[in-house]
Amino acid sequence: MHAHDIVVIGSLVDRCPSLLPILQEHLDDYDDCLLSHVFMSDVTRWAVQRYVADPHDPELESALAVLNQWFAGDRPDDTELIAVSFLENLPSGDEVGSGLRDAVGPALREHLARYG
Repeated sequence: MHAHDIVVIGSLVDRCPSLLPILQEHLDDYDDCLLSHVFMSDVTRWAVQRYVADPHDPELESALAVLNQWFAGDRPDDTELIAVSFLENLPSGDEVGSGLRDAVGPALREHLARYG
């Protein structure tokens, strides 16, 4: 884990309070250690659940905006974290929640268009 991952995840949880219990559970499960890629996979599951319940959920939209902002910042560590542990885990094809791929911001959508 990179120290900057804490900043990215902290900003995400700050804008999306319903992620706080998920982060706490993660810390409890991993002896107070933040495994950023594992947590980002938890964020993906959270995002899919929120999207399926309400594609226009304001907290989900905030999360996608934060992720897009960090991804567009061109820090290789941020880009890798979000691409590998969020984007690559999004449902695709006819899977439930696959519409979330279209709901992400422009930088994330461009990556998905390029790499799937």
